[in-house]
Amino acid sequence: MLGLGFSVTGAGVQGPASRPAVNGLIGWYSAKATGTITRGAGEEVISVANLVPGGAALGRLSGGGPVYVASAPVAGGRPALVWPDAANARGLTLASDALVREVFAVMAYADGARSAFDTYNTLTTDLAGLDSSSANRVMGHENNAGIFTASLPPGMTVHLNGGGATTSLLPMPLSVLHIKSASPFALASIGGRNNGSSRAWRGPVCEVLAYTDALDAAGVSRNVSYLKDGWGIS
Repeated sequence: MLGLGFSVTGAGVQGPASRPAVNGLIGWYSAKATGTITRGAGEEVISVANLVPGGAALGRLSGGGPVYVASAPVAGGRPALVWPDAANARGLTLASDALVREVFAVMAYADGARSAFDTYNTLTTDLAGLDSSSANRVMGHENNAGIFTASLPPGMTVHLNGGGATTSLLPMPLSVLHIKSASPFALASIGGRNNGSSRAWRGPVCEVLAYTDALDAAGVSRNVSYLKDGWGIS
């Protein structure tokens, strides 16, 4: 178990009841933790430090990083890392792949009301998937409301706001996305390009949690509640 008995300045994290489950937690990134976000010109996000002590940071891709917005409308006026609502190759990535089994992300697609993905928009991918057709890509299916299931690793399921497994994501206002896999899968990039194309995410990403271990039902429920409550998701 990671020792996360701390309060994060600027993150709004104050005690055990207001933070996520910790067993196997290796990645925790939040737009509320402004002290962890390094910005460049135009508020472009260059890097995001890990709230897990000693954990790896995220850095911007060669196509650039998202933009930090202190009050993003699609995020209900809350802070967010925002990708442009246009074809783009922006994103954040680890320096090397991490093998994970559970990923939670608070995010919205475009304006939150769109009923189809504009391209094969990337949610997560491994390093190889940035420039090739890796099987570790999780992405929206172009001109469809759902996930491109042909690219999902075997045994992986996707959930929204604590619900059952689904392949349909849109329309997607600010939501808790939960990616769960029966076996470890490689993850490096959040929202980046895939297959060498401008297929990066569109819209805000507010918080991301990544786990090496499978969580039990109580752990999943705790995380969903923590994220929904923290970001005003009903």
